Amino acid sequence: MWIGIPRKDNEQLMIISGNQVERVDIHAHIAVTPPPFAERRGDPRWPSLQIDGEVGRLYRDGNVVRTLSPAVWSLEARLADLDETKLDHQVLSLVPPMICETADADADTQWARHLNHEISAAVGQFPDRFSGMGTVPLAHPERAAEMLPEVKALGLVGVEIGTTAGGRELDDPALLEFFQAAGELGMFVLIHPISFGPNGAWTSRIQTTEINYGLGMTSDTAVAASRLVFGGTLAASPGLSVCLAHGGGTFAWALPRIAHMWDARHDVPAADLVRNLYVDTVVFDPQNIRYLVDRLGADHVLFGTDHPMPGFDSLGGEVLNHLSLDERRLIESDNILRLLR
Repeated sequence: MWIGIPRKDNEQLMIISGNQVERVDIHAHIAVTPPPFAERRGDPRWPSLQIDGEVGRLYRDGNVVRTLSPAVWSLEARLADLDETKLDHQVLSLVPPMICETADADADTQWARHLNHEISAAVGQFPDRFSGMGTVPLAHPERAAEMLPEVKALGLVGVEIGTTAGGRELDDPALLEFFQAAGELGMFVLIHPISFGPNGAWTSRIQTTEINYGLGMTSDTAVAASRLVFGGTLAASPGLSVCLAHGGGTFAWALPRIAHMWDARHDVPAADLVRNLYVDTVVFDPQNIRYLVDRLGADHVLFGTDHPMPGFDSLGGEVLNHLSLDERRLIESDNILRLLR
């Protein structure tokens, strides 16, 4: 089990705008108005958002990649969901397909900068209920590292990235500067699959929507986690805090097998390499939550819902009902507030 940071008896919950925060959702998504790059540049790789009444459609590569409800683009619409379930605060990150990487460093930088300003303006309307995470042009590592202070200056608490960066795996030496800079600035990093399914050689056997959702995304996340941990990036970035979406995918379940071989061949055990790695609770099953808590420690699990995307988990946190009060307090508030400082 990982070594956590216990809450002191006299330590109080974070206060935001005069309100005591008891429940925080680290994994919730927002769609903002993107720049019209698809039309302006004649390149359908750039996402576009169309809203028709109560239905939003996110296009990419000429196809609808997400059908969205009003709560995705309207914070006013989602406040009713939060109030009904007594959820105090959400940390919002982009609907993943809005994160776009091309070969054009200037365009990618402009795209990320525009979205960051949009997110900052949106959450700034309700600072007691929402925080935001930005994006960076990770396919261009120097630009990504340079943008981090700008993201922080906008009041955003971290950045959302994909499982690769322009064809690079996350342990590529070119990305180390970015991860170290994020750690030094105290910028939280959420790793979330951007796309999934039969889009690459290793996923060609994954076909249906259900299997894509349950296996493609989770396997993709596990590969990214293994590269970060066992490729040395986390060890070289001691101030970095990384959260893996969807319970870390299949990584926590594979970890004992990896550690069995790793520990026999290396001086630093696998348990020491995962100390600044966190997972959310979007696993939909109390037994899986129990496994994550037992395997990783309650101090390394963060409450998340994937709200308001299709298939999001309950904002009420019923999946945590079987945990002790101390475990639940760590997961729903203390861990997140400590990491976000």
